Amino acid sequence: MAKKTREGSPERGHGRVHELLANDPRVREWHAEKSLKSRLSADTYTRMLCLISERVGMTPEEIVTTAKKSPDKLRVRFAECASALKKDGWLDTSVAKGFLMVKAYLKYRHVSTDVFPPLSSTTGETIQNERVPTQEELGTVLDKLSLRGRVVALFMAHSGVRPQVVGSYQGESGLRLRDLPDLQLGGKTLSFSETPFVVRVPANLSKTRTAYTTFGTSQQATALLAYLSERRDSGEKLGPDSPVVAAQPTRGAARMRRENASFANGFLSTSVLMREIHRALTSSLPEGVTWRPYVLRSYCSTRLMMAEGAGKMTRDLREAILGHDTGVSGRYNVGKPWGPEVLKEARAQYKRAEPYLLTTVKAEEGNENATRVIRLLLEARGVSKEVLDKHDIGSMSDEEIVALIKTVGASTGTEKKTQKAVPVEEVPKLLEEGWEFIAPLNGKMAVLKAALP
Repeated sequence: MAKKTREGSPERGHGRVHELLANDPRVREWHAEKSLKSRLSADTYTRMLCLISERVGMTPEEIVTTAKKSPDKLRVRFAECASALKKDGWLDTSVAKGFLMVKAYLKYRHVSTDVFPPLSSTTGETIQNERVPTQEELGTVLDKLSLRGRVVALFMAHSGVRPQVVGSYQGESGLRLRDLPDLQLGGKTLSFSETPFVVRVPANLSKTRTAYTTFGTSQQATALLAYLSERRDSGEKLGPDSPVVAAQPTRGAARMRRENASFANGFLSTSVLMREIHRALTSSLPEGVTWRPYVLRSYCSTRLMMAEGAGKMTRDLREAILGHDTGVSGRYNVGKPWGPEVLKEARAQYKRAEPYLLTTVKAEEGNENATRVIRLLLEARGVSKEVLDKHDIGSMSDEEIVALIKTVGASTGTEKKTQKAVPVEEVPKLLEEGWEFIAPLNGKMAVLKAALP
């Protein structure tokens, strides 16, 4: 029986695998060698070797010996094993992958033999019913998650990071607050100096082992700031080395910190991080559709592709944001460390593509319309586009907008107001005085025009 584990424990897997590693020095050496590149791959290969060894009734050492002396006998055993696995519901693709891992062990033992059964593998069998969620469907999933789960989901769906970036396979590392250079930790209130905010993925967390830069949306920033504030209010001291997503401060987690050094840094393993997301996705499935947690990263890729098709973002930048190998063209454009100009342009492109990612599209579209009206109003009063570009009008409060209008009026020497923004409750009175209604502003304000003399 597999060991039960608490949140954050790196010890996962079948007990017989640990027994095999403890008792078979050659398998242990093979596992150690594969771990140099990837512990996840090493564990997966060893687990499959253990399973097939049990199914054919041979130890790994006996498989090696039989492959050398009686390959026909091993071929029959493997064929019987494949038939049994298929009866148990395994797809041909999964069975073939299992034998591929056994073949890797035989190769490690310098045994070259063709004893594996032919199988009719079909690419994509396990995900043939998986499609990318719509923005509304993703919003439904997010509503079912805790604050921490929402942060993890948004880092995958909006920043496009792989699950292992937030928390690695065994929980020994992950994204840290220092990897979010726009995050302001000082002061009573946490904030971002700019949105979209930068996310720098270190090379050790990147699948390609190359550091890259992506971004986070305003929706993502709101969730993250709320989550970090919750952690700080509970007594956690947040610093540059703090995990972006951390273990719950429970007694069980505290014991894990004492018992295992790799958990002392507060990171969670990938499997723990994905557990809640998997439940939320499963409970939100449309009829005839399947979703794995990785579909959130597919969501980011697909939505940015749509933004690319609409001319909001270049293909090279989309690939770079997803942490892909961008090829020769991308390597010259975005494949090197970004300077200030490239970062500014990349941030601008991501901001243009942001509405394609957000689950609150209608509200965002309303904000864009309101921003456009305000800009037109200020331009009509003689404000240059250069001045307007210095202000993030879409994120300004009503009071800040009114103050900006008054400031601009004074600086341009405008003596008589022809248009003004007022609270909606003042509209009826001003209409009676002869003012003309022009447009609404974010549901709280309205633009009115003075009556002609």
